[in-house]
Amino acid sequence: MNQLAMSSSDQLNSSLEHHQNYSSSTAIKNTALVVEGGGQRGIFTAGILDSWIAQSFNPFSLLIGTSAGAQNLSSYMSGQFGYAKRSIMQLSQHPEFFNMKRPLAGGNTVDLDWYFKKACDPEYQLNMGCVQRQLEKRTLLFAATNMEDFSPRFLQPTQNNWLTMLKASSALPYLYKNGVAIDGEHFVDGGVALPIPVQEAYQRGAKKIIVLRTVAKEQNVHSPWAHTLKSWMCSSQRCPKVLNIITGHENAYNEAVKFINSPPEDVQVIEIAPAKKLTSRLIGSSDEALAADYKMGYITGMQFLASQNAYLFKENK
Repeated sequence: MNQLAMSSSDQLNSSLEHHQNYSSSTAIKNTALVVEGGGQRGIFTAGILDSWIAQSFNPFSLLIGTSAGAQNLSSYMSGQFGYAKRSIMQLSQHPEFFNMKRPLAGGNTVDLDWYFKKACDPEYQLNMGCVQRQLEKRTLLFAATNMEDFSPRFLQPTQNNWLTMLKASSALPYLYKNGVAIDGEHFVDGGVALPIPVQEAYQRGAKKIIVLRTVAKEQNVHSPWAHTLKSWMCSSQRCPKVLNIITGHENAYNEAVKFINSPPEDVQVIEIAPAKKLTSRLIGSSDEALAADYKMGYITGMQFLASQNAYLFKENK
């Protein structure tokens, strides 16, 4: 496993709003990109992927994202520079999105209905034409969790159901009460069952895998996602069955980290992670923290493209 954890520099080059040749980038067989979630911490990933959009770097034949990772991959596949950053800094920061008092009136702590309704507004719409061109050469999957047995599911979005599947991958249990209904099943956040779906990429034949993390290497012992959810859902000495969910999540998280650190001999895994703990949080981050973590991600992405590891993802190599 190759570890790439890089720090931010003082300068961030300005980039194109949309790279003209992005949709013509070539997908290389048996390569995969796996993207972890992490709520607003996903702005670090947004920075990485924006730097890759600017350089027309998308050699992956398989892409799998969980929760915020699925949202970042949607922006990446659409080639819309700055889209994910704008969504995080504007929509997920809006008072309508997150309100701890709303459950007292029967509502959801996290209002995904409002969020994805806003995503239909012209200023937040995905460039589905570019997405469809990308999907001619690639497979894109969103990880979600079945509410009945908390088993993982992999959803393959189409133009007609894209936002519904994103919503299913992003629906934090208890914070969005009823989950998302798809074909008679109800789904919640993919991070519950499969927070880092790197094993799935391997099982689907990937031999060169990049994993984008929102957790620094030094934090790998524990998942910030689980502990944040526990702090919100548990009071005094009584907790609902969220503890069982957290246990399953932690086990899956640890198995994924173990796979990244000691992959099978026939696969190469490159982990790109923050050099230090991000200053942004799952939700409720300051604008300054989000801007700093985006900048760190952008520079990390550019440094990866200049590294020897990027050569592994060149065509015919």
